Amino acid sequence: MSEFMTSDLQLASWLRLIGHELVRIDGPAKRRVLVFGDVPEADLTSYYRRTQPVNASKLFSAYRELKARLFESA
Repeated sequence: MSEFMTSDLQLASWLRLIGHELVRIDGPAKRRVLVFGDVPEADLTSYYRRTQPVNASKLFSAYRELKARLFESA
């Protein structure tokens, strides 16, 4: 299984929203990296092109969840 790593909290929130599991959080406190399992290129393209509509409330919820996890693992 390949992994996808990002330090972009907005992208990570999007990935959580569409169903990708956060595998772990790596790195020192100021340079955290969110690690996901295999993320298809099509999902990244959809994010950057903003072609898939999302529920704003659920997106903000995913954002808050990940932000809290970043701080608790610091």
